[in-house]
Amino acid sequence: MAHHEACGRGSEQAVVVAHKILYLHGMAAIGGAEQDLLLLLERLDRTRWNPTVACPAEGVFRSRVETLGIPVVPTTLPPWRKLSSLVSRYFAVRILSTDVWRLQPDLIHINDLWWVPHTIRAVKRLTGRTIPVIAHVRQHIRPEKVRAYSLDRAEHVVAVSRRVQAALEQGGVRPHQVTTLYSGVDMTDCFQPTVGDSVRAKHGIPSDAFVIGTVANLLPIKGYETMIRAMASIRIKIPTAHYLIVGGGTEPYVGHLKDFCTEQGVADRVHFLGFQNQTRPYLAAMDVYVQPSRDEAFGIAAVEAMAMGKTVVATRVGGLPEVVEEGRTGFLVPPEDTSAISATITTLFHDQALNEEMGRRGKVRAREHFDLERTLAGVERLYQEVLTRRRTQ
Repeated sequence: MAHHEACGRGSEQAVVVAHKILYLHGMAAIGGAEQDLLLLLERLDRTRWNPTVACPAEGVFRSRVETLGIPVVPTTLPPWRKLSSLVSRYFAVRILSTDVWRLQPDLIHINDLWWVPHTIRAVKRLTGRTIPVIAHVRQHIRPEKVRAYSLDRAEHVVAVSRRVQAALEQGGVRPHQVTTLYSGVDMTDCFQPTVGDSVRAKHGIPSDAFVIGTVANLLPIKGYETMIRAMASIRIKIPTAHYLIVGGGTEPYVGHLKDFCTEQGVADRVHFLGFQNQTRPYLAAMDVYVQPSRDEAFGIAAVEAMAMGKTVVATRVGGLPEVVEEGRTGFLVPPEDTSAISATITTLFHDQALNEEMGRRGKVRAREHFDLERTLAGVERLYQEVLTRRRTQ
């Protein structure tokens, strides 16, 4: 555990030993939650915090963690609520409990709600020591699921939006045990000119095209069908319109979306660009950013687009109304409303001055409300509060 030790013979000077933090994450691939954690780990003050990450043994996520010089504990965390995982989750809890006992962390930070039940039970198995657990909830959760995922038993819960916090409180997490911390964007390069011409040229998109784009994993909840359907009318109103989809997904669903593009007659205007480590050149290539999600706990990609000076057209769901300032940095439309998306994008095409002004306001809003440094300061402050509270109990 972190403590103060004397430094040098006869010296009264003290050296602060960094608190050990064990981070838990059960996914091997890279998505928004993984990017958030990697940014946090990269910026963490190592003089105060000594991180270890428990995650799957194979995959891109582990490789990225190790490039930061952070030790990894190979961990398998099966789905908690599937009957088929009943036996495997029992052994996963036992193994995790052994790892926690060996590592002796001062604090455990779980990177998403799915692995909270495993961790709470693993810590409970320990004798002679309790370890505070912080659960980060990056997904929308229905109130009735809060106790099913043991979120009410965590020392503290971090919500990525006020909407998520409200659901947690409705589900039984006490108000003083939950904090909203918006995911932050690294603003370091956002105010440097980034040209998207190379992206357009690489994918055969004309330099004079009006480019709409979305950055998100290819999942049904992201609402891609709605936007593809909208493209059928947008291409009539805006003959130069092209749509970029930046994100990875499973082959069956990607195939489904491509077939749907063909059905809608827009296959030549929709470009599937796959997962990209660096999304800013792709955002730079867009004239308007669209987030057509059916639900969205927060909307970090919309924040990144605003930071790049792009007007955002987003659905009025989840945390997106907390990101987009309606009528100032973009527009909010009803979910699955093809006509509203089409009409709004067409308005921005015809009023370039409005589009540019909203982009400028979005950049200011992103810097003022969603800077990564603000998020990091909030996380470190929460760590200190939880540890201090535990010492005084």
